[in-house]
Amino acid sequence: MQPGEGSPAWPVPERSFVSEQETGRIAIVRKRRLAPLLAVSVTATLAPALATSTATAAPAAAPSTASSSAATGALDWYVQQKPRWKRCQADTPAEFECATIKVPLDYRVPGGKRIDLAISRIKSTAPDKRHGVLFSNPGGPGGQGLYMPLGMQEQLPEAVQQEYDLIGFDPRGVGQSSPVSCDLEPEEENWLRPYKEETFGKDVAWARDVANKCKEKAGDTLPHITTRNTARDMDLLRAILGEKKISYVGYSYGTYLGAVYTQLFPGRAERFVLDSAVDPARAWRGMIQWWAEGAEPAFDRWTEWAAERSEEYGLGDTPKQVERTFWDLVAQADEKPIEVDGQPTTGDDIRSGMRGRSSARSTPPRRSWN
Repeated sequence: MQPGEGSPAWPVPERSFVSEQETGRIAIVRKRRLAPLLAVSVTATLAPALATSTATAAPAAAPSTASSSAATGALDWYVQQKPRWKRCQADTPAEFECATIKVPLDYRVPGGKRIDLAISRIKSTAPDKRHGVLFSNPGGPGGQGLYMPLGMQEQLPEAVQQEYDLIGFDPRGVGQSSPVSCDLEPEEENWLRPYKEETFGKDVAWARDVANKCKEKAGDTLPHITTRNTARDMDLLRAILGEKKISYVGYSYGTYLGAVYTQLFPGRAERFVLDSAVDPARAWRGMIQWWAEGAEPAFDRWTEWAAERSEEYGLGDTPKQVERTFWDLVAQADEKPIEVDGQPTTGDDIRSGMRGRSSARSTPPRRSWN
């Protein structure tokens, strides 16, 4: 998997997901929208299991010299919150519980405006072996993580589930955590706009209009929807849960969030798994350029893979034939969008979908985690 690419499709309501890489549409899209066209059956990687231990959590370390969210007296009101856990939905397992807590919009002014943070948990299956809490983030930025514990429950070994409460949350500004909206029209939400000389001026105007709309609708809030504030939210949640340290699994952008947390609160970070790492020095424009460096080799590998399975998929007997079939399909969809699952699919949709799928790899067999 290329650095920064892909995120696990954890279960969310109505079995839909917000794809980080596979489409430019910000709206929720259906799973496997492009599968009939691309014939690619790959999934994002789940991080290997955390090392198991029956030790109790280590004593709290000295407060970080960096910004310390939950150690400040001004945050006492927040720390004293008692989450009102309840079953998340009628059709989800009873052990999967959700709650909402309050966090400050601006940590410099904790007595100011408060926003919601939606949280979830699946408690340790063996309280006598419990070690602590395992936070998680699916990537993005902007990926919803409230339902990640369900995916973690399906993938992690029982030994890990015995030792950890699995904790999920929607980062501030998305999902059920005081979501920010710019009130964009559906056509404005398609942010993947490949460079074309004939549309460049129109694309620049689109970007300017989106920025202006966001400034008008959420200009007072957006400056506080940051990775550092999300990390501070995580540490505040740690304190509310009564934990001295957290363990964490993060994918793609989630690796950047995890790194920032360890920077701000090094004494409170225990076992951190960072999968498909984002280079902090290249976030974000540099990371997108980096993705491009791996796109062509990944596409070539896919054409070889598809050619070896030509009897099954009928895309061509050689990599060159598969490549020609792919670009013919893109040209056809550019001229007239192809309907897939009742939705129009353009050539740009196919290209962006291929990039996300060809850069992912299959989930490793469960035995490799032991």
